Amino acid sequence: MKTTENNTPRAVSIRQVVSLIPPDKRHGAIGVVAGSVALALLDFIGIAVLVPVLLLVLNESAISSNPLLQRLYDAFGFSSFNSFVIAVCGAVLAVIIIKSAASLWLTDRRNRYLLSLYRYFSTRMFDIYLSKGLLFIRAHNTSQLINDINGVCLRFTEGILGQLFAIITEAILLCLVAATLLWYDPELVLIAIAVFLPLMLVYSLVFKRKMNRNGRMENKLLVSQNKTLYETLRGYSDIEINNAERWVSKRFRDGLHSLTDCRRKALLVKSSAGRMAEFSLILGVIVMIIIGLASGNSMSSLKVSLGIFAVAAYKIVPSVSRIVNNWVEYKRNSFAAEKITETFAGQPAIRFERHDDTAMPFQHEIRFEHIGFGYGDRTVLKDFSLTIRKGERIGIRGYSGAGKTTLFNLLCGFFPPDTGHISIDGTVLSPDNVRSWQNNLAYVSQDVFLPDISIAENIAFGHPRDEISPTRLAAAIRAASLEELVAGLPDGADTVAGEAGCRLSGGQRQRIGIARALYKDASVLLFDEATSSLDAKTEREIVEAIESLSSRHKELTILMISHRDNTLAFCDRIIDL
Repeated sequence: MKTTENNTPRAVSIRQVVSLIPPDKRHGAIGVVAGSVALALLDFIGIAVLVPVLLLVLNESAISSNPLLQRLYDAFGFSSFNSFVIAVCGAVLAVIIIKSAASLWLTDRRNRYLLSLYRYFSTRMFDIYLSKGLLFIRAHNTSQLINDINGVCLRFTEGILGQLFAIITEAILLCLVAATLLWYDPELVLIAIAVFLPLMLVYSLVFKRKMNRNGRMENKLLVSQNKTLYETLRGYSDIEINNAERWVSKRFRDGLHSLTDCRRKALLVKSSAGRMAEFSLILGVIVMIIIGLASGNSMSSLKVSLGIFAVAAYKIVPSVSRIVNNWVEYKRNSFAAEKITETFAGQPAIRFERHDDTAMPFQHEIRFEHIGFGYGDRTVLKDFSLTIRKGERIGIRGYSGAGKTTLFNLLCGFFPPDTGHISIDGTVLSPDNVRSWQNNLAYVSQDVFLPDISIAENIAFGHPRDEISPTRLAAAIRAASLEELVAGLPDGADTVAGEAGCRLSGGQRQRIGIARALYKDASVLLFDEATSSLDAKTEREIVEAIESLSSRHKELTILMISHRDNTLAFCDRIIDL
């Protein structure tokens, strides 16, 4: 993304915006532009069919003075003026109905295309963020990332591309109306241009920069509000116990006030476009009357020209208003194009296909060789070496911040080491083989990740419901001592666990984490403070379950982080960090 010398992002050009549309969807954009032309033609037809009615109403002798009306009158054998007017009105009504139906169909096709682009951009941004790894996720605010994936992508498709297509439609319509007026009376075109164009230019130039800033600020405030909501709902118990409801409520109200004030300013600008267009119409009529009278024409001779101008203005006024508003919205949402350009730069399209479950061979040992790792300027591990033999039970102790969890993250391939390397049976762990190595691993943390899905889907995590093996599921439930829990639930293993497993106790969540490891048939189990938040009885039961599991499956390699010596008592070795 280009920046100016003061580091303020430079707006992405229309050409760059169009270039963001994927090649395989650009033919759809051409179709939408063609549809915009068709919409403009249909709207123009809607204006044109009103002209005969206007001529007949304003001048009963219009049939004899207008060759087209005379031919229609004679061709269909009308015998009276009134019957001809009624027939013309009926024909106009029929054309308007057909035009409206066709316009709705074309608009729906355009909306379908824009929403397909939204799905593309949102999915691609989600996949890019998903592929960037744990360090990237932890370095960014969750609410900001969620807003990028949902809000920014929607703003780009509806607030930028949608506005461009709408501007094209309105601009074509204006050209058609102007060309017709030029053919009928060039003076009308000159008056329309002299009145509407300066006002439109002044309006767009005055508010262009302000609307750009307004859009950025609204997006920033929206992220802040989402962050407040997320933190409030997630930390509700702490809020209540600390009597912080008033502070949280004020924080939310203040943020909402700023957000709505920002939105109010944008709506005021959009509303003023309509008022200015209305003012332009009145000004145009007055200018026509003044010019006509100054030229020596009578009011009666001006009524047809005024009528034609009024019919044209019936479309010109809202069309000009919409063009200005579309342009304002385009500028308000231009930051979305900048964000997508920045995020997609140098990033190939990513597709997470169904991975092969084949695991990297692991028969002998895992070796950490002279590992160094740090977060920014803070070094966590320095020249760390360790050999873990297959089937060993390793305990890891150390003060907070010593690098215990970092060690697990390195072993899982979440972080690449700054120096040194990790090898499995002599094969160095790298981005090319990390996925096959992770197929050997199961990670049970202090806070087991449990989406709001069924217990069965949580145990067989990552597998669609119809692909879950009932045999493997039953074996995992039995080995993790979950049979009694599952049997007591109304829907058994199909019972939904609730958000973050809120319907389960801490011990039950940990057992589901163990069952997930067993269903996966992992050969290396990592327990990161998995029992630290449990009461003594539940912790003892979980440790006994792990020890029993290790006794039955000697080939399992178990690494356990804990501050408590009794939790690590069954381990073969304890590493102090």
